[in-house]
This record gives sequence, structure tokens and C-alpha cells, in this order.
Amino acid sequence: MKTLNRGKTTKSAHRRSHAEMSAAAGFAIFLAAGSGNALAQDQPAGGAAADDVGEIVVTGLRKSIEDSIGVKKNESSIVEVVSAEDIGKLPDASIAEAIGRLPGIAAQRTNGRAQTLSIRGLGPDFTVTTFNGREQASTNDNRTVEFDQYPSELVTQVKVYKTPDAGMAYQGIAGTTDISTVKPLAMGDRKIAFGYKREMNEQSANIPGLPDAGDRVNGTYIDQFLDNTVGVALGIAYNKTPYQAQTREPWGYADAGGGNTVIGGDKSGVQSSFYKRTAYMGVVEFQPSEKLHMLLDAYHSDFQELQTIQRMEYGTVWAGATLTNPGPAEQDRVQSGDFPNVPFVVIENYNNDRDAKVDSIGLNTEIQFDDNWSMNADLSWSSVDRSDLRLESTAGLGTNNDPALLPPTDSVSFTTDGDGITHLTPTLDYSDYNTVFLTDPGGWGGGQRRSSFVGAPDISDEIAAVRVAVSRKMEGFLSGVDFGVNYADRTKKKNQFQSNLWLTGNISHAVVPEDFRTGIADSKFFGSPYGIISYDALGLYRSGFWQPINSIDDPNANSGDRVNNVMNTWEVNEKLTTAYVKFDLETELGSLPLTGNIGVQAIQADQTSELHLTNTPIPAGTVDLPITVVSVGDKYTDILPSLNLALELPHEQKVRFGAAVTVARPRLDELGGGASYTVTSDQAVPPNYNGEFFYWTRSGGGNPKLRPWQANTFDLSWEKYWGNKAYLSLAAYYKDLTTYIINESTVEDFSDVPLPAVAPGDPATYTEADANRMGVSTLKSNGHGGYVQGFELTASIPFSLFSEKMDGFGFILSGAKNKSSIKVNDVDTPVPGLSTKVINSTLYYEKYGFSARVSNRYRDDFLGEVPLFDATLSYNNVHAESLVDAQIGYSFESGTLQGLSLSLSGTNLTDEPFVLNSLDQTPYNFNKWQTYGATYALAVSYLFD
Repeated sequence: MKTLNRGKTTKSAHRRSHAEMSAAAGFAIFLAAGSGNALAQDQPAGGAAADDVGEIVVTGLRKSIEDSIGVKKNESSIVEVVSAEDIGKLPDASIAEAIGRLPGIAAQRTNGRAQTLSIRGLGPDFTVTTFNGREQASTNDNRTVEFDQYPSELVTQVKVYKTPDAGMAYQGIAGTTDISTVKPLAMGDRKIAFGYKREMNEQSANIPGLPDAGDRVNGTYIDQFLDNTVGVALGIAYNKTPYQAQTREPWGYADAGGGNTVIGGDKSGVQSSFYKRTAYMGVVEFQPSEKLHMLLDAYHSDFQELQTIQRMEYGTVWAGATLTNPGPAEQDRVQSGDFPNVPFVVIENYNNDRDAKVDSIGLNTEIQFDDNWSMNADLSWSSVDRSDLRLESTAGLGTNNDPALLPPTDSVSFTTDGDGITHLTPTLDYSDYNTVFLTDPGGWGGGQRRSSFVGAPDISDEIAAVRVAVSRKMEGFLSGVDFGVNYADRTKKKNQFQSNLWLTGNISHAVVPEDFRTGIADSKFFGSPYGIISYDALGLYRSGFWQPINSIDDPNANSGDRVNNVMNTWEVNEKLTTAYVKFDLETELGSLPLTGNIGVQAIQADQTSELHLTNTPIPAGTVDLPITVVSVGDKYTDILPSLNLALELPHEQKVRFGAAVTVARPRLDELGGGASYTVTSDQAVPPNYNGEFFYWTRSGGGNPKLRPWQANTFDLSWEKYWGNKAYLSLAAYYKDLTTYIINESTVEDFSDVPLPAVAPGDPATYTEADANRMGVSTLKSNGHGGYVQGFELTASIPFSLFSEKMDGFGFILSGAKNKSSIKVNDVDTPVPGLSTKVINSTLYYEKYGFSARVSNRYRDDFLGEVPLFDATLSYNNVHAESLVDAQIGYSFESGTLQGLSLSLSGTNLTDEPFVLNSLDQTPYNFNKWQTYGATYALAVSYLFD
């Protein structure tokens, strides 16, 4: 398809816990800064003082902190690092939570767990995540790696690169996150580690028959053979982790007269779910001499997530109910009243059974030819297969589809609390399996027999890559040169199926069979004292209880389902060839050492998408849905220069500067994605676009010619170290987004697309459309950008810097302030994932085997891409949140129990709500208020060393 572009391109209050922790940590920073000169005078430059005190062995969190500081200090780029405390022990229960505590990084929760990350105010679309330096296939519809797929027990280190260099094959505008597994030869000797953790949620199981506690088990074996020339590491990690949720979800707010609004309907619900994962890791390392080093690593994960949600849904004013006895209004919203004639109530049972398999294997070979020349070759393959079975079944006391079983009206009263939460109280009893039927109470479409809906998408993703790089050491200002090429071939496919589910036989309703009844769920959360029926909907579906309607060739299928099956079926192939050259710099500025690198990448992209297109509206009685598959692509090259400089100042200080042109590749589901198109007949008036008439229009779907976001980035930081024990850092950044992906109308050629079929007796003709094949498509396009800027302050300070009497105590504090300005058609547009303020803090004690820590993650309001139940993303304003976690533990450092560690931890201790409001509403008028409860874990681990 040929394309001609003709278009243009609340702050929530701080929590007391957050304020108190930040104030205490801020006072400690003040003390550290004030003591900086004296501390610097006490030791010579280069950390020589550390050599005078003898060897001090640190373990646990302090070891993790010092290892991370050491890596950060010696990197040529600006990086943040999380290192494992020991084998199988990252500082947090998940990778995302550990990364989310790093400076300038904020985590977004999904189902109560940290799932996606924003780096310096830019969300996951602008970042890249690699595994042992290689891009990974992803389980979602896009590129974003879901951190749940990688257990923290099998990870040794995570680096976040905030500035790129030319040698990095994969990089994003916001940054690159690299997850690393163990290198067995570096461990020096045999290590065997085991761990067990029991997890419990503060909320009891909200739905009968589902768990409220789970287990995590892991084991790692590391050894060396043949005179330490061969190393082997094997790891396994299993978990079954339940999670709960209670959700207030108003339909919205209807006009109540007098300038006030009132709740227009509600679909509040409870959730009991779990995810189960078994992951395997294997590493074989071979280094027979200093001239040859080979590393083979493999990873496999079997992942299942079962979500079960029960809701009570009904309309009030928007369903025709009358508001009586209205109470006073606050913030232009009626706070209390009655709806005596709610026409029907729907008892909903939502299930999503997701299975995903992740595989990754890589072979890295490094050859040292002589003292100056070396070569590195890397082969890798990564794949994902994911399938979802998503059910939405409904039940009620009757149905508007059957005059013989009309639903009784319910009387619902309501009050509103100070947070804006509306508490509704229905009157009728929905706990009797003999009177609550599987049916469509509201007659919401799909025919008399409909009582459920199924969606079953499949995703496959595969990446094969090869990389060859050559290095040459040199003398002088240019201390070395690296050059090489990386080639990656990626194919991602999505096949969509969705359908209404009919009751078998010519019936409008059915009781839940006894074999599939799971008990009565507590409905006090819904304001009902009776309870609601609960049942195994997935079991019913798999038993053949419902009849699926094949939306591909069944004319009885819902027209929207038939179109959506086409629109959500797509395939994208992307071939990236990255050639680069990088020069290492080593000189002096006056008497101060100056190091760094300068280089350039050339990335040639060859991208192709198969778009599935169908015409709408679908004529009645159409059996074979006409589908056109169009293969469209583009080929282009991006040139990306980069510069990193590090100036060493006296007293272990560094000033770093980075500048680069960076890109973030477009979303795969925006490159691919089918669409419906509309053709205007000769008997109708075609739409007018910029003064011209067009007979062909398309809204949505993929744009195979979409190019990356691009930015000019600049970074400056000052860092002060005390050996590897402590550091202070102040950083500033500016990202000039030269391009930005927006929705835009463009003119396309529809020559390859067929005219609509004309049903018998239909007078429509399409002579003009056949002669005029140019049309208008509204889809994602490249437009102009804006900027993102900010600064970060970080301190990692052990209190022993002030007094040896305080040895063991310390804190980590980081704060970031971000700002953006993006204009789309001269309208300010928020950047997804950008919080203007992010503060992370940890106060810890660790000595004599005892450890204790308390942490806080705070971020203020931001625009979030929030997954819906069907895994599509929705833009919502996410309210500010402050999360408090804590852990205490003891490790036996000597005696017969040496190597044994015990710990008790709690996350989300204050049960911080996850609150959303739509873009056109105030924070008070939220559309989702979700609480997950605190999670507690008791863990035991043993390390044979």
C-alpha cells in the first residue's frame, strides 16, 4: 500500500510514612554532604585508605550494595546496578521490584506486582530489556519484557544503562536493562544453594476454592572442573504465587441535575488468582587458556497464570433507574441516595487462563589472538509461545431475552466516603443456585441463548541473532577500537479468536450443574449480606457446556466478533543489521585522568507486516467473511553517534558526560494489526478530507511503514565515592525527542483491496470507488516530538562513615524530578509513564548475622498504559502511590548451621490502593480503586560453600 502523508503531526497528597522516611534520609544526606570534605581528607585519592584496614568480609545486603557500587564506579557509561546478596538472593522478591528502587526508575503495578518500569520518566515503550546482553522474545503483544518470566532466584545482577555506547547492539531512548545470570568460573569453587519461601496475603481468598498462600522453591548448583577450565551452573526455580484484589469500578458519573453528577452504574469485583512458574537455567563455561573463552547459557520457563474475577454489575441512572432521596453533593457529586428500580443485576465470572513458554539459548566465544587483537562472536535464539483462554460468563435472576423470565428490579442505596468511594447496597439475594441462572440478564446482545463469551488469542515470537565484534588495543589518546556487526531476525505473530457462547438447546437460561459449583462467595464487599454464587466457568467450558459460535464462517456470529478476529490477527517480521565502530579514549585534562568512548552505529531496518483486512459493515447472512491479506513493509537506515566521557577528580570524584542519538523501535502491535475498511457506494456521499472526497477509509490497524521514536540525549553527572562502601551522585539529563509516534490521518492506495460483496437485492454499486482507489487511513504515524528533562540525587551511605559505633546501619535514598513537553497538533500531550517526582528510600541494619531493612517507593501521578482484562492497553491517569516494604533476617555465620539464613518480609504493608481515573475526569471521580492487601513471606535458604 502506497502512503502519502498529508497530516500534521493532580497531585495526590504525600503519605505520612513517605514524608517521615524521606525527611530522616534527607537529614542523613545533609550530614554526609557536610562531612564530605573531612572524609575526603582522611584518605588519599584512589581509595588507598581502604587498603590499610585489612580485609573486611561483608555479606547480604551490604555485599549487594558494595558490589553494585563497584560496578557503577568502573563503568564507562552512566549505569545503575542491582547485585545479588548471594547465590539465589536478589535484594527483592522480584526483578522488577529490585530495579524499581534504583535512582530515576519507577515501577508500575499490575495485579499488585511491579511489572513494567519507567526510566527517567519514559515508559516501557522507550526501553529495551536484554538477557545476558541479548534481546528477548516477549509474552505480550509488544516488545516489553514481562519480568515475571524471569525468577529473581536465578539472577546475579541487573544493570540499567542510562547512556548508551556504540557497542551496545540493543538500546532504547530511556535506557537498556540487562539481566545477567551466573558465570561459574568466576565463583572460584563449588557452591550449592537451596531456598524455600512461604507467601501469604493479608486478604483471605476472595473466591471459594482458590488459594490465598503459596510457595517458592529454588536450587542452584555451581562447580568447576579440569583445573578450573570448565565451569557448570544449573538452577531451577518454582513458584505458585497467589494474589488477591478488591476493586471498586464505577461505570462513570451521570448528570444528576443542578450541575451535579451521580454514579451511573457499577461493576465492582473481587479477585483470587495465582501465577505458577517453573524455570530452568543452565550455564557451561570453558576457558582452557587466556586466549579462548566460551560461554553457553540456556533458559526455559513454563508459566501459567489463572485469573478469576467475580463482579456484581448493574446500571443506575444510565440503565433507567430513578434517583430518590438524594443527599448533599461534594465536589459536584451526590453523596448518598436510593435507586429503587434498578432493572437488573448481572453476576459476572471472569477467567483468564494463560500459558506461556519462554526459551532462550546463547553461545558466546571470545578469542584473544595476541596482546592487542581479539574477537567476540555471539549466537543466540529466543522464542515465546503464549495462549490465553479468556471467559466472561454471566448469571442473574432473569433475562430480558425471555418474557417468561424477566429479571426482578432491585432496590439499591448508596453512600460515599471521603476518598470518593461509592458504597452500594443491593437488596435481592443472589446466593441461591436454584434462582440465579446462567443467562444474559440485560439482553446485552448475541441472541437469546448467549450467556458467555470466549477469547482465545495465541502469540508466538522468535528472535535469531548473530554478532561478531573485533577489538584492537592501542597506545595514546585512542586506547582501543571496537568494530563489528549484529544481525537479528524477529518474527511475531498473533492469531485471534473470540466468540459468543450459547447455551445448548433452545433455552434462555440454565442452572449451574452441581459438579461445577464451588460455593458461595462472600459479597459483603458488594454491600450484600447474602453472598453470590461461585462456579468453575473454565471447567464448564472445557466440558462442552457452552456452544462456541465460529465467527469465521458462521453467519450467526456477532458482527463485532467477526471483525475483531480479523483486526487482531497479524504477523510482523523485522530484520535489523547493526554495524558499529567505537573508539576508547584515555588521556588527561591537565593532570586529571579523562576516559571514555566515541562511536557510531548504523542500523538498517527491513520490516514487513501482513495486514488482515475486511470490509464493514458485514452483509447479513455472510458465511465466508472476505479477508484480504496485504504484505507491506519498509527499509531504512538510522545513524546513531554516541559519546561517553568520565573525568576523574581528586578524592574519588567523577564527572561524567554522555551525548547520543538514540531510537526506540515502534511497538510490534502498531507495525502489525489488521483493520476493517469501509467503501462508500455510488448511492452515498463519500467523506471529505482536506477538501477532497475519498471513497475508501480505514481507522486503526497496523502501519508497516512506521519508524522509530528518535531522540538527541544529553547526560551529566557528578559522583563521589568512598571506596565501594558509599557514594553520592547528582545527575541531570535532557532528551530532545525529534520524532514521536502519534495518531494521524494519511492518504493510502487501496488498489490491492477488493470491493465489498453486494448481497442479492442490494442496490449498492461501487463504480466510483473502483475508479478512485486512494483512501484515508487513520493510524499510528511519525510526527514531531518535544523534550523530557530532569535531575536525580542519589546517596548510598553506611553510618559507619560518621562513627564506627554506627557500623551496620545505613541508608539508600534517591530522588528524581522529571518534566516533559510533547505537543501533538499544538496540544500538550503527557508522556506515558512519566511521574514528575520519584523517591526511593531504604533504611537498613546488617551486622553479626542480623539484618533489617524498611523501604519506600514513591511516585506521583502519571499517565499509565494499564492492561485490561483482554490484555489490551488503556490510557488512564494513575494516582500517586507510596509503597512500604520491610524485611528482617538472620544468617548463621559460623558453627554447624553456617550457611543457613532465615527471613521474614512484608510488601505493600500499608495496602496502598492502585487508583485510576479516565483522562476526562477529576481524581475524585476515579474509574478504578483497587487494593491487593499486604503480602508476607517466611523464607529459609542454605548455601553449601
